Amino acid sequence: MPSISVVITTYNRVQFLQRAIQSALEAGSELEVIVVDDCSTDNTPEVCAKRSDIRYVRLGANHGLAYARNVGIAESSSEFVAFLDDDDLRLPGSLDKQLSRMVADQRIALCYGQALIGDAHRQLPTGEIYPIECPQGDVFWELLEDNFIPMPSVLVRKSDLLDTGGFNTALPLIEDWDLWLRISERFLVAAVEEPVAIHRKASADSKQMSSDSGALCRHASRVQLMALSRTRAQTAARSKRRHVRTRFRDHAYNVLMTEATNLIRDGDAKSARAKLLDAFHFRPFRAVASGRLPWLLIK
Repeated sequence: MPSISVVITTYNRVQFLQRAIQSALEAGSELEVIVVDDCSTDNTPEVCAKRSDIRYVRLGANHGLAYARNVGIAESSSEFVAFLDDDDLRLPGSLDKQLSRMVADQRIALCYGQALIGDAHRQLPTGEIYPIECPQGDVFWELLEDNFIPMPSVLVRKSDLLDTGGFNTALPLIEDWDLWLRISERFLVAAVEEPVAIHRKASADSKQMSSDSGALCRHASRVQLMALSRTRAQTAARSKRRHVRTRFRDHAYNVLMTEATNLIRDGDAKSARAKLLDAFHFRPFRAVASGRLPWLLIK
């Protein structure tokens, strides 16, 4: 029986899928690769049918990432599960390093690492790395401020994953942060403080769900409020809940205002207006004080 099951979810990105599969196969010594096809309409089935080194599962309808990942978890036969999107890459030997951390301490439910940020078109490292620091142990309150766990860097203990309910299929975005938060409420988290994956950076024309920063921030706000409503957060001091909420809103505002500023500089008034509206939602008084509100009048 393999030690690790790598679940790769895919939908209409066969041009990236082959590299993702190969990177997963080279990331560990005892693993299985399960490709869950979320009802692609390109030639993904034909490409996967030619490979004998993967298990291919095709869904009869398109259900979204959370559902597809849960199917992969159900199909897995290993004690540990890793996740990889079809346009991300694993680095050689990275899963073996994470596995050694987890088998050494049964209290650890999840181990993550840093991700190199790759460009949207060729997945080549841009020089960016995320996160710069890797908190470990009881990370619940730190994780509530911001999601510092890159999706393609995660290795999780399957029994703990099932105990926390898997991915929430009601969430169209930020379903990964929601799961990491639920895991960190109850279990310890470890980290390999080095790059273990390459995460493809979203851009306006990359056709990724993560390319709409405004939608991401709104959905992330919802996920944070869900976590703040559960028992661990509710039993903490109100000031602690207010602090993490403030830190998140400040971070969302800064991200959106930076993008709006860049769009203004590039002369894209329509897109800048949209980002400013999103930023206004999180910090209205700071948005007014920024002096950029006249851009909201531009159609």
